[in-house]
Amino acid sequence: MNPQPGVKPVIPMKDMLLRIREDMRSRTSGPYLYIGMSDIGRVRCFIGGYGECLRAFGVEEGPDDLFGHWMFNVKQAFPAQGWDNGYLEEFHGDHRRAVLKYLDFVAEFRALPLEALASIEWNGGGEHPSVRVPSLVPVHPPKPTLDMLLEVRQEIGDRQGRLFLFIGPIEVKRMAGFIDGYRLCLALAGARDEEYPRFERWLHEEKGVPAGQDWTLPFLESREGDAERAIRRLLECVVEFRSLHPSPR
Repeated sequence: MNPQPGVKPVIPMKDMLLRIREDMRSRTSGPYLYIGMSDIGRVRCFIGGYGECLRAFGVEEGPDDLFGHWMFNVKQAFPAQGWDNGYLEEFHGDHRRAVLKYLDFVAEFRALPLEALASIEWNGGGEHPSVRVPSLVPVHPPKPTLDMLLEVRQEIGDRQGRLFLFIGPIEVKRMAGFIDGYRLCLALAGARDEEYPRFERWLHEEKGVPAGQDWTLPFLESREGDAERAIRRLLECVVEFRSLHPSPR
């Protein structure tokens, strides 16, 4: 049973990525479906945000959980510096080609027969994902974006550099991608997250974010180019907004 009216089965992450791949392969330039421009660091965090939402919903993706193990153990396609930085270096700074390489791996993985999936080494605990039946109806109610951001703030505390746990290299564009991926997952599942647009309007009206811009560049400039301080400012704004406009429960 769905946890709330209007919420429907989620779109698996690999399905979403294959949609992006199809769109990128049919165009010569962006913006592309869902991701806008193909900045690979932002795209990687977009994927991370989408996955964070899936975890919050408590869904089971079944064999798709093997993708990381397949990439690492079978394809050996995880460079030491991370796939995003490694692929970008391989293609001499060409973000589009680097993103497409990753998405081509997604397509190759999705074409594997069941016996190939069953042969992939699994050390993640529990039964092997190849025998799990995907369960894409959310188990938990949708978690609003601002709730997620407050949890990030609590997790990182005051420790410098701890944002790396969520976005890797600490850059405002990567944090923006993480948020966008999370929100896309909510939207594709039919979950309304009307609070976040109100928060964005409040940033424009009360925090000096110029009309037509998001928070990234203004906050970065206000913190003299320090990305971690800019992101922490965003998280403090979430706290302030919630104190003024408590979320209904």
